[in-house]
Amino acid sequence: MANALIIRPGSDLSSPTSERRAAQYVRMSTDSQRYSTQIQAAAIAVYAARHDLVIVRTYADEGRSGLQIKRREGLIELIEDVRGGRADFDHILVYDVSRWGRFQDIDESAYYEFICRRAGIKVCYCAEEFDNDGSVIASIVKNLKRVMAAEYSRELSVKVHAGACRVASLGFKQGGPAGYGLQRELVDESGCSRGILLKGQRKHLQTDRVVIRPGAENEQRVVARIFREFVVHRRSRGSIVRWLNNEEVPNHRAAPWSHAMVRQILSNEAYIGNSVYNRSSSRLKQSRKQNPPELWIRVTGLFEPVVDNSIFLKAQELLKEGQGRLSNELLLEKLRETFSANGKLSASILAATENMASAALYAHRFGSLREAFRRVGYVDPERSYDYADARQQSEAELLRQVETLVAQIKIRGVTARFDWQTAVLTVAGKLALSVRIARYYAGKSHAPCWLVHRRTIEPAELILALRLDKETNREIVDYFLLPMHEMAKHVIALTATSRSRFASYRCPKMSDVVQAIMEKVATLLT
Repeated sequence: MANALIIRPGSDLSSPTSERRAAQYVRMSTDSQRYSTQIQAAAIAVYAARHDLVIVRTYADEGRSGLQIKRREGLIELIEDVRGGRADFDHILVYDVSRWGRFQDIDESAYYEFICRRAGIKVCYCAEEFDNDGSVIASIVKNLKRVMAAEYSRELSVKVHAGACRVASLGFKQGGPAGYGLQRELVDESGCSRGILLKGQRKHLQTDRVVIRPGAENEQRVVARIFREFVVHRRSRGSIVRWLNNEEVPNHRAAPWSHAMVRQILSNEAYIGNSVYNRSSSRLKQSRKQNPPELWIRVTGLFEPVVDNSIFLKAQELLKEGQGRLSNELLLEKLRETFSANGKLSASILAATENMASAALYAHRFGSLREAFRRVGYVDPERSYDYADARQQSEAELLRQVETLVAQIKIRGVTARFDWQTAVLTVAGKLALSVRIARYYAGKSHAPCWLVHRRTIEPAELILALRLDKETNREIVDYFLLPMHEMAKHVIALTATSRSRFASYRCPKMSDVVQAIMEKVATLLT
């Protein structure tokens, strides 16, 4: 980590008389500047000098909550180094108990310290009055401090939520995007406008507030038509989605319209000038939960409605009726009718059929689209579903490959983190790689190939494609390290020929991948 946080002993600090080695861990959340990493490092440096310790490593987490170890890359790296026997120190210096973490389960905090102690490494809390020597008094005080740290977070969470509810009750927006056909306006403490906030922009002054206003007129017309088609003409959400996508109507997400996007518009009270807050909440990094209506905070008449109130209320009735209307039996009956009319079934046929449920709903209700088709007696004779059966095994193989890759990178003294939610591997904190499986596909209209799919938003500069064998679609045969700019479309088709424009990006072995990554990291660090 940053050597700037290692304060070298100077004339005012006595030099250590022995070469006892220590690592320091510093963490700052966003709640208080009094815990800045520089202040922590200064106090730790004084402690190290007084106890004849030499600080050789720094692990840091800036702007990270102490409630969980998740996303605290510095602490994760520290624990992994200790577990893996890579720690070249016998002390870990931390400013105080709260910097180690405000874990809501204090046993979790103790567990991470136990891992260090079992490896023969002592954790020292430099700003605390007690010495963490394992004595009864130290253990009692330390656990009391852990309880106090956890309770501080609980109390702060209650205060923050209460403050947010109070501000929301005044009609101000509490973070998040405005939504389609709406926009965010920044106002000062007197209510005077400071201008419209564009996507990604935030307020900078504590006294400023954000309010919702109607957006572009063309988007308002689209919103009004969505309500009219749904309520007056009784078009299904699927039919509305097809209309929007067929006419290539752009939206705020720069992505194709979906059932969820249309439902969000139809159920959003902002289109009748209302603000609703606290419909759901997530406290202390826990799972989000839905709150009962009596806890909602609703402010009405904030601006001129985009749609008529009576149409909006009718839309809510239709949405409520539709929640339990499509039973499994009715879904299968509609599927049989579609099969009878078309002679076959596919996701594209479902999308093109009027008043037909989405393929995603069938997959959700019956486990897979293939299973839904099977229940109405349809099995595609020309399509192989082996890839679906092999997917779980290939994903397990991806896990194994990524773990191997991360281990080999760390052996070379470089940090590597893999985020399973985004499937992005970050190396040295600078190079981001989106890891994807390339499955073999033999299409009727083109030569056999391996398909690499990208997501709508890829937070990476490179794609690492793991190509599967064409016999079973289960085993990794080689790798392709592809620049993101090569993906002009949402799919790359890799072929077996050496004349392919992607051939120069091929890495036959894992060691070749590691070498290529290290060369790119070296370029970024120079």
